[in-house]
Amino acid sequence: MSRSASQSGFSILDMIIGLSIVSVAIVGILLAQRNYTTQAAEVEVGIRAVTLGNHIMQTIRMHRFDENPTPPWSTSYGTDAGDGTFPNVDDIDDYANASWDLSGEGYDGYTVSTRVFCVNLQASWLDSVGPGNNYKRIIVSIDNSALRDPVVFTSIYAGIYPFK
Repeated sequence: MSRSASQSGFSILDMIIGLSIVSVAIVGILLAQRNYTTQAAEVEVGIRAVTLGNHIMQTIRMHRFDENPTPPWSTSYGTDAGDGTFPNVDDIDDYANASWDLSGEGYDGYTVSTRVFCVNLQASWLDSVGPGNNYKRIIVSIDNSALRDPVVFTSIYAGIYPFK
């Protein structure tokens, strides 16, 4: 069967080439959408971690500086009274070296760790100088398996009395 000059159409080779190009384009679009969905989920986890970390930092900072209302400051860290659970904290150093999992509280997969230690601002605000100094550094770290690195908040709390 021969084709006349007036007949036109696609050959089987044209169809195979066209379908191959469309297939490659569809695969590229699907990969791009999957990457977008993954990145969107990572951003959501990061935003929740930042919100949670900010809330915890503010909760810690709402407590008073030390167990003692005026100097000399206490010389031990950790919970001072009660059964050691977080509703029983009364000052910021009760959060020293604490960690907990928030999976049962609507934050599945999120873990929190906190550190509190005294610093000497004239020497270094990064290193602990032991209890009793007028400045405490608070560090709150929020982690989730979807995050590349934990989200970390830090703050310096002053307990200098009397305030002038």
